[in-house]
Amino acid sequence: MKGKDFLVGVLLGAIVGAAAGLLLAPQSGEEMREMMGEQARDLRDKVKESGRQFAESGRDLLEQGRSRMHSAIRRGQEEAAQVTSSEQERM
Repeated sequence: MKGKDFLVGVLLGAIVGAAAGLLLAPQSGEEMREMMGEQARDLRDKVKESGRQFAESGRDLLEQGRSRMHSAIRRGQEEAAQVTSSEQERM
């Protein structure tokens, strides 16, 4: 619980600090809006890139899983064929 409380405190502190920085900034309202818009676009681009990387990683993991599954199925089929062949030779 202490870790969660600490994290909430850090987040609230960051929000309050950012708000204070915006309110006390020596820039005009128009400059501030432009800067905020620019930061919002940068954040949007970073989120898009992170999402793209996450999706790519997911596709890679899925492909690895498929490859391993197919290999396991192939090995199982080969083993089953060998057992069947051995049993038929015994008869």
